Amino acid sequence: MNIELIETFLNITETRNFNRSAERLNITQSTVSSRIKTLEQGLGTQLFERGRTGAELTAEGRRFESYARNIRLSWNLARQDLGMPEGYDGVLRVAAQVSLRESLLHHWVVWLRQEFPKTGIHVEADYSKSMIDDLMFGNLDIGVLYTPQYLPDLEIQPLLDERFMMVSSEQTGIDDLKLETYIRMGYSPHFITRHVELLPRLQHAPLTMGLYSLAEDFIKSKGGSCYLPAAVAQKLITEDGFFAVPDAPEIKQPVYIAYLVRNRHKPEIRKAVKALQLIAIE
Repeated sequence: MNIELIETFLNITETRNFNRSAERLNITQSTVSSRIKTLEQGLGTQLFERGRTGAELTAEGRRFESYARNIRLSWNLARQDLGMPEGYDGVLRVAAQVSLRESLLHHWVVWLRQEFPKTGIHVEADYSKSMIDDLMFGNLDIGVLYTPQYLPDLEIQPLLDERFMMVSSEQTGIDDLKLETYIRMGYSPHFITRHVELLPRLQHAPLTMGLYSLAEDFIKSKGGSCYLPAAVAQKLITEDGFFAVPDAPEIKQPVYIAYLVRNRHKPEIRKAVKALQLIAIE
């Protein structure tokens, strides 16, 4: 496999220009063209349409893009796995929803390092769709996510309900909350649906975000209010003088464990899942 062909293809998907990609990759434009031609011949289809405005992906090119990204990821993971120091017996690849970083991921990784001292641990904070894709392509062993897909090859287990609470830089009740300083969070489809059901007036807030750390930084510097993971919200209240909005309803987000069915009997998978379940009830 020539990974340079994949890297060149992905670079052009970003620049939309053969000449610009040649500059970024420090190769000639003819080399870029030759690599793409070789890749297209191997796949038996055209990936780009070139015109005055640059290079645009064809329909087949758009379909191939996700495969290319997973090929690159698999290649990098294989290099990482095979390049482990002598005495290590492989890599366990885990990921958890970004919002679970503080409440769950840290404790789980500490446990994994203690339990598997001769196994490399690769950790990501990611989003549900990416984790599902990585699981299906074999680039991830265990995912902890908000929005599962019930596919035949995936084992999905409920883990816990993640709690979100509303905090504000000012003492205020829900009825007096200023729409212009409210950040509507979009953690998942389930969260968005519950937010609309419970607080329809606030769904029209002019500022929306999907990353809690960005919202946290924003309200620290500019003030305002939003829903944050309960652990993060409590820390803001205790350490930074923020206030809980007392009559704002708590929103609960179901969290799931996902891994490949064929891996369910592997000792490291069973132990890691069991640890997650124990951490979740602490």
